Amino acid sequence: MRELRQFVEVANQRSISRAAKKLNISQPALSRAIRQLEDSYGVPLFNRTGAGVELSVYGSALYSRAVRILPALDEAKEEIEHLQGRAKAVIRVATGAFSRTHPGVVVHVEIADDGTRFEGMRHGVYDLVFGTLSYKYEAVMQVEFETLARQATYIYCDKDHHLAKATTVTLDDLLRQRWISPGYGDDEGPGQLERQTRDFAVRVDSMLQALLIMQGSPLVMAASSGFAKLFDGFGIRPMMFQDHGRVQESGAIYFPRALEKSPVRDFLRLVRGSMPLLELPEFSLAETV
Repeated sequence: MRELRQFVEVANQRSISRAAKKLNISQPALSRAIRQLEDSYGVPLFNRTGAGVELSVYGSALYSRAVRILPALDEAKEEIEHLQGRAKAVIRVATGAFSRTHPGVVVHVEIADDGTRFEGMRHGVYDLVFGTLSYKYEAVMQVEFETLARQATYIYCDKDHHLAKATTVTLDDLLRQRWISPGYGDDEGPGQLERQTRDFAVRVDSMLQALLIMQGSPLVMAASSGFAKLFDGFGIRPMMFQDHGRVQESGAIYFPRALEKSPVRDFLRLVRGSMPLLELPEFSLAETV
């Protein structure tokens, strides 16, 4: 399973050196692991290019299944640890309205970082991706983007953090903190913070891991304002840092041909109808630029 995770990371990064850095292993060790995986399947999984690596036709077949297999194995591990009393339970929610009207359709939802979403879209793993439209998409593929929400970036901390109830949090206050990275966006804002060097004490692979580590800890994290209500259930609150940076549009990303599938069209229509029911954060005048 470790080699499969390493393979997925190389595919996401499109570079063995960048993947090795992300995985915190040496480049030669990662290259050996990829060669061993290729030997086990008897085919080349990557095509080497001047800029890095690209998935081969065989690699694309493995990738499309690996990104489904690995989350399923993680879910099994979570459930086993929960049964042993070593981890919190994870609740997965299905949408009743859609399942009633489409009983023959299974909606598979994955929470993934931007790199995984991008590669999954590029290789046909996902019909729909929800998030911000980064330059990477438009550079290599023709996709449609439909705005569903507007979000800024908040700084979050545990409810018992000494800055949680401060009426004003300054840039200097934040630069004195230790940070947790949810696996992406280490250099992102908000605002002035984007140009500053921060002390990242912990880096994890998912937002859920970040939330569990933050509970009761002195660590802080930058994340979308759209997470505020969800995070509150974990006892994680936004700080009163006024520079939320540029407001970003978040929404649905898809290939035009995806809408040829009636279940995809109907699901997207359901999402559109649900968005006005969500209590999105209110923005101050300073945030709307």
